[in-house]
This record gives sequence, structure tokens and C-alpha cells, in this order.
Amino acid sequence: MGIEPRHVEMLASIESRYSDFDLMAASAVDWDQKYDHVGRGKFTGRLTQAVLNTLQLGRESWSPGIMFRGSAPPRNWVIAFPIVAEGSVHVRGRELASGQPLLVGPCHDIAFTANGRTDLALAAIPVGQIERWMQIRRGEPGLGRKYLDRPWKTAEREIVRRGIALARLLKTLVDRGDDAVPEPVLAAIEDQVVDVVLGIVPSTEVAEPLHRRARVALRLRDMLLGSLDTPISISTMCEVLGVKERTLFLACVEAFGRSPRALLLELRLNAVRRVLAHPANDQTVTAAAGSLGFWHFGEFAADYKRQFAELPSATLSKASGINQAAAAKLH
Repeated sequence: MGIEPRHVEMLASIESRYSDFDLMAASAVDWDQKYDHVGRGKFTGRLTQAVLNTLQLGRESWSPGIMFRGSAPPRNWVIAFPIVAEGSVHVRGRELASGQPLLVGPCHDIAFTANGRTDLALAAIPVGQIERWMQIRRGEPGLGRKYLDRPWKTAEREIVRRGIALARLLKTLVDRGDDAVPEPVLAAIEDQVVDVVLGIVPSTEVAEPLHRRARVALRLRDMLLGSLDTPISISTMCEVLGVKERTLFLACVEAFGRSPRALLLELRLNAVRRVLAHPANDQTVTAAAGSLGFWHFGEFAADYKRQFAELPSATLSKASGINQAAAAKLH
């Protein structure tokens, strides 16, 4: 079955280094902000930003430290993950604990101080998009006041992992430069951004009984097999199957011994291998991977090698050699 992605387009991107903190503060698209240099030493900073019509993704690093005042794009939640924080970080008068993201709700001015070299990956996500994700994945109407009043506490390594994951998605967008990024790719990246950011929101769902989960697993299998050329998100799986994330995860692990995301990746890798193992005369690895929705070819090659114990180019080379030998016998 084909799943139609929502309309997503790239509006702007920035990637620059700065020696002037005022210039760096003024460079962010749609943000109203001011930096003050705190700590000793020469200021160095870097800003990377991708602006989609549906959300913003960014990464900011600086040294030695800054005091930040300002506001994000209106009616957006801002969630940031410290990848590096060599000094303390204080948000709205409170020190940010280890393993806690920086979280600011809509209509709130942002005020924080980072006392040392810091590297943040962040996303600004509209209220409506977050409400939709929360309803589909958690059965909640959205992020309320309670989420601002209590810390989102998790392991520090998990915060860093999510920050690095956001940074990699941002790099994928920015590295394409002026090249038009296909809309399905943009939609898939957007889905992953929201999943990375909101995946730390705990689930309170009571899972479906075992026999119902078995039926969910079979429907999930059929959905994934029908969507190999468009990597669908967990949110789409939940929405189409009419279940929350915990039920989806349990159903897939119980039936197939792996998570929905892992199962989909393996099925898509198998589909690429079949193309490479029976290639057309002008077949390339890049074309085969692209036709199955793989846009980051370094990650694709690494995943392929883990799955099949050889690089995709080796699969294609062997298949092409067999084809050439068969053609020679005919002549």
C-alpha cells in the first residue's frame, strides 16, 4: 500500500562560522535573539539551520559561553539536546540537570546561560504538529503545562544520542545545498526529527491483549511490504493501524523479534539487494538505493554490509559478472 506524504518543502538553510556573537545571533532565520559573551577568551561560534515549511532544525555551538535572551518562531515548542556542555546551563533561573533537554513552550521568552563551551542540537516544532503526534503516539491531547513544570529526565547518554541524531538529519538537509531535495525525502526527515525530539515523552498506554497484538503484527507486516519504496514513520504506522506506539512496538517484537523500525529497514535492504542481484545493464548502487528511499548513502552502505556481510557494490559486481559470463556463452 502506498502512503502519501504531507507537503514538505525546504525554505532556507544556513551553515556558517562566526567570531562575532552579535552577528551569529542575528543570523538565525525567524528568531529574535540577543547574545552576551560570558566567560574569558575569544568568541568562536557555529550556526547550522534548516528551515522547512513544517518545522526548523538547528545546531549551535559556541565558546567560551553566552547569555541568551529572545524568542523562537511564534507558536512553536523548542526542544534542544546538549551534545557538549562543558559548563553549567541555566534555563529560566534553574540549572539544567544532566540528562535533561532544554524545553521551552510556545509564547514563552527564552532565557538561558551556558557557562562554557556548548554544542546544542535543537528543533522548533509548531504546536499543531506536536498535538497531532501526541494524540497518535501517546493518546494525549498535547504537551501541557505539566511538561514544563516537571523535568524530562533521562540518561545523559540518551540526550547526547538524540542530539547527534538531530545533527545528522540536519547535515543531510544542508549538505544537499542548492540541489532540490525530493519531497518524500524531506517528509521522511521531518518525521524522523519529530520522532527523535518527542520520543522521550513517556507512554502511559495499556497495551492491547496478546491476540489483538498478533493481528496488529500481521497488518503491520503487510503495510511494510507494501511501502518499501517510501520509508514510513512510526507515526504513520500507528495512525493507519489505529494503535498507540507501545502496542505497535510490542506486537512487532512478539511476532518478528525486532522493532518496527528495524523490521522496515531490513525489508528495504532486502529489496535493494534483489535489485542489485538481478541488475539491468545500466544498474548502479546509487540508483538502486535511491529507488528504495535511501538518501544517505554512507549510512545505507554501512547498514547493507551489516545485513549481508558485503558492500552493495560487491553484490552488484558479482551479479554483473555472472550476467556478462552468461552473455559471452550465448555468443
